[in-house]
Amino acid sequence: MARWYRLSLVALVLLVGWGFGKSSALEAQVVDGKSQPRFTKASNGVITDRDTGLDWYVGPNADNNFHEAKAWVEGLTVAGGGWRMPTVPELRGIYQKGASRVNMDPLFEPKSAWVWSGQMDDARTYYGFAFYSGLVNSHGLNYGYGRMAFAVRSHR
Repeated sequence: MARWYRLSLVALVLLVGWGFGKSSALEAQVVDGKSQPRFTKASNGVITDRDTGLDWYVGPNADNNFHEAKAWVEGLTVAGGGWRMPTVPELRGIYQKGASRVNMDPLFEPKSAWVWSGQMDDARTYYGFAFYSGLVNSHGLNYGYGRMAFAVRSHR
């Protein structure tokens, strides 16, 4: 038992040490001696992610079913258009536990913590990302309570 305890303690120390050596997603990059945030927001509301090269635009409503979210994204012309619905990995990529009340950079200012993706689960459901928990789940196309639309496009 004592040997198992010592091995567990060593493993814990190594994991903690490894974690402190990694940079946090919340840390800013330093360029020419100046701190550069990962996300920047333009006056037109477009949020650029320096790390991924993606532009994001947050929908105005908290309660969108999938059809409403998709129509909003497809009709979006801000900053020249070219917008689409995000994938689940793209949504997961902006998840930052503890960064705000809804676990994403405060620049996003979302009206809800659940965002539709453009990825189908089956013929009647689409995936989305729950920023309050960091989990992926799916809902029927007509379900809209507390569901948001985000638009995304490649910036680079």
